[in-house]
Amino acid sequence: DPLEAESEKQKRKKEALAQYMTGRIAAERRRVPAALDAFEKAIKLDPEAIESYKAIIPLLLMQRKTDEAQEYAIQSARKTDDGYQLVLVMATLFARQTQIDRGIELMQQSLGTRSIKAGSKEELLIHRDLGLYNRLKKNFTKAAEEYQLVFDRVTSGEFDASTLKDILKDPGKNFDEFGDTFLKAGHPELALKAYEEASKHREAKPGLHSFNLATVFKQTGKPQQALESLQEYFDAQLQSRGRAPYLLLEELLTELKKEGELLSQLEALLEKDEANDVLRYFLADKVLRRGEIAKAKELFLHGKETVSDPRALVGMLSVYRQEGDAEKLLGVLTKAFQVVPRGNDKEALDRLEPDMRFLSETFEAELDTLKEDDKTIIAVFDHARTLMEGDDPKLDFIQAYLLGKIATEGDFTDAALDFYKHAISMRNDPPSQLYREIGGHLIDSQRYEDAIAILTEAINHPSNGLQRDRWLFLFFLSYGHEFLGDTDKALQAIHDAMNVAPDTGLGRLEYQEAWIYSHARNWEKALEKFNGVIAKHAKDPDLVRDAQFRVSNIYVELGNMTKGEQILEDVLKDDPENIQANNDLGYLWADQGKNLDKAHKMVEKALADSPENPAYLDSMGWVLFKKGDYAKAVEFLTKATEQKGGDDSTIFDHLGDALEKLGKTKEAQSNYERALEIEEEKEKSSEKLLKAIKEKLKPTE
Repeated sequence: DPLEAESEKQKRKKEALAQYMTGRIAAERRRVPAALDAFEKAIKLDPEAIESYKAIIPLLLMQRKTDEAQEYAIQSARKTDDGYQLVLVMATLFARQTQIDRGIELMQQSLGTRSIKAGSKEELLIHRDLGLYNRLKKNFTKAAEEYQLVFDRVTSGEFDASTLKDILKDPGKNFDEFGDTFLKAGHPELALKAYEEASKHREAKPGLHSFNLATVFKQTGKPQQALESLQEYFDAQLQSRGRAPYLLLEELLTELKKEGELLSQLEALLEKDEANDVLRYFLADKVLRRGEIAKAKELFLHGKETVSDPRALVGMLSVYRQEGDAEKLLGVLTKAFQVVPRGNDKEALDRLEPDMRFLSETFEAELDTLKEDDKTIIAVFDHARTLMEGDDPKLDFIQAYLLGKIATEGDFTDAALDFYKHAISMRNDPPSQLYREIGGHLIDSQRYEDAIAILTEAINHPSNGLQRDRWLFLFFLSYGHEFLGDTDKALQAIHDAMNVAPDTGLGRLEYQEAWIYSHARNWEKALEKFNGVIAKHAKDPDLVRDAQFRVSNIYVELGNMTKGEQILEDVLKDDPENIQANNDLGYLWADQGKNLDKAHKMVEKALADSPENPAYLDSMGWVLFKKGDYAKAVEFLTKATEQKGGDDSTIFDHLGDALEKLGKTKEAQSNYERALEIEEEKEKSSEKLLKAIKEKLKPTE
């Protein structure tokens, strides 16, 4: 018998430990549901044990149960002494997933909890990261508020050296960042204090402080003093500030009406500091923009036959394009693709350092120019095809893949198919991504037979990796069959996909089944299936929203405008800023000639979010048409037809109506003819629309 009986709390802790170890064993054996269940029980029994939170959160994230993971992170902050660590980790994860607002919200909720007490070091860590995330969002006013809280405390003398190191990992860099943020928020005096603190931690590099002073002088309207401080930075021959000092020099010379001196000053600086690659490439970019190709080439190459620096690669990409050298262009293109981040994700791009962001943007702009230069890009494709010939092809996998990507982005579909096929042929276990990318492109390009062939190849491929994604290929395949009018094969593909898909994919497959019925104009069956998706997948709000929009559209097709509008109004009650709902309801009202002023504002909101969306441009054109502003309507409708996805029968029909109102009958008839052509090419045409267009094309008596 124990001398002292176990307390209820001790018993619960022992039970919690048993559940925790049970969860660990289940997780090791990859029995995720059992592990989650055990960890949940452990937390209920002993909510003050941090280990259970550390174990359950990664598993929840693996299962894409982000909301639950976030709740446990907050609970750990409230119930344990070390939960702030999980809060910071979760916030970092959100930031990496471009959900910075969510990370900010999480950290704000954690303030004042058990692990983040007021006045504690942990509280400063949260404020430090809140400053960082607001800075990433370019909300410099809020970032400055957060950073000032940290700055005032760490410079007050209340912390010892060890604690300060926990808060500021790199004091010189941190104080510089504080100063830059204060400056951008319009607090130059505070910025100066931060820069002075930074200089104390960088005694070996006084030139950095000179640059910081130059930025303060620039903002406070002292361009000449700024130039003098900037010169001290240049004299120190530093490169740590990247392009920023040379951009500042350009701004100051412009402000002083001396912009013509920029190139000569840059050249003089380079003569004194020949090892400064930042300066060399900055000068090369300026020279290149002036059209001095030979001089820019000399600067980029710097006496070498080939280059490997990303800045030189992007520069030489422009040089070789303008010289029309397909072989060398392919070489630098291949290298650049492997070292320069693509600019497809704006939020991810904004998180890059300024110099890398500039390089990425320059690379994207150069690629866009190349894709529009038919002669040069076709020469590159032709050269690459010669490398594919023979039993020992010289075009390697990465080159084939990258050329395929460029070809899809530039709508060179035949070339894309050639290069993707070549890349696939070079791997016994080809990446699933290859088939998905070329299959999706072929469907978007209305090359349905080719899409079906390549996706069927993927479905039947013996590779284990491809077999794991078989359901995805079947999903894409259903589009090909349905767009060709073979609804039975499309449905069979989706049903086959459902049999092999993971649970996480079933909702989207059920939605796709409903879409197939909708595209086939089987409205009754489509309504049944979409409503089933809404009822079954309430925990997936994005999927439910998509289904609601489809249901609304079906009711409109059936002539039940009231029901179609009601669904959209319900969406807007829950989410007033929903872009698609604003557009769709605005369009419906415009089509009926009612609530036109309100419809105009709603469509404006949609266009502000996606100014090149052809559907939103069409909506705006139609609103303006109904309001009698036919000239402005023509502008929007014409722009809609020029966008990708704008080759739509309804848009051309609307454009014809607007032109007719302006008395431009010949142009109107031409657009009606195009609308009729597009609609007649569809496997499932709208009889109502066909009849309306044909009536407009009848010769007037």
